[in-house]
Amino acid sequence: MLRFILTVLLLAMSLTVPAQAVRHITVNLPEYRLNLIENNKVLKTYIVAVGTQYEQTPTGTYRILSKEEFPTWFPGSKFEDQTPVPYGPDNPLGTRWLEFQPTFGIHGTNKGWDINYPVSGGCIRMHNQDVQELYEYVEVGTPVIISYETMVFEEKPDGLYVAVWPDIYHRGLNTIQHFTSRYAAYQLNYPNGRIPQFPKPGINGEDILPEKIALPAAAAIPSPLTLLPPIPKAQQISIE
Repeated sequence: MLRFILTVLLLAMSLTVPAQAVRHITVNLPEYRLNLIENNKVLKTYIVAVGTQYEQTPTGTYRILSKEEFPTWFPGSKFEDQTPVPYGPDNPLGTRWLEFQPTFGIHGTNKGWDINYPVSGGCIRMHNQDVQELYEYVEVGTPVIISYETMVFEEKPDGLYVAVWPDIYHRGLNTIQHFTSRYAAYQLNYPNGRIPQFPKPGINGEDILPEKIALPAAAAIPSPLTLLPPIPKAQQISIE
């Protein structure tokens, strides 16, 4: 009963997570990356697996509801055998469980090959050594922000870059129209942007690199120096 009350309270708190939380987790599903952020700086980045197209990882703003070491796995309704599985080689949760929504969590794995793919039942899956490290960095109540965006822009001193990730849930985002709408927020400072290369079907996220698509405005449109006319001698003032 106490755990139920705590879960309800934390779910209610998740609706009022501040935009700039001191320490929080972000996951952009198409990137297969989990970032631990503090004071707007990325402390750690981990490669993760996410839900399949048919069992998608939910997006939204949540909080860590509970933490558990060496968790027991309770099979979902799609499994015929509902027998709980304690920690061990047959337990797909691995060594740690960080629940952010009832039945959804960040956890380890009992395999070594199933990271960096959309292969989970909706949870966020990590290598055991990574989730064990993350487990020590976060507490119950830590915000978890999960998004879905295939085009990730980054401003650098030499120009505007964009990484275009595979549209793993087939939401129709890797289009010129979506690029144009996303680029509009940067166009004033980075004019004359060009359309990036879209990933081909079947490409793995490991092969995606940010691509420079525009120069800063000052470099794209050179502006000559404006010189003031010299002061005529008759108007020059001498201070003695």
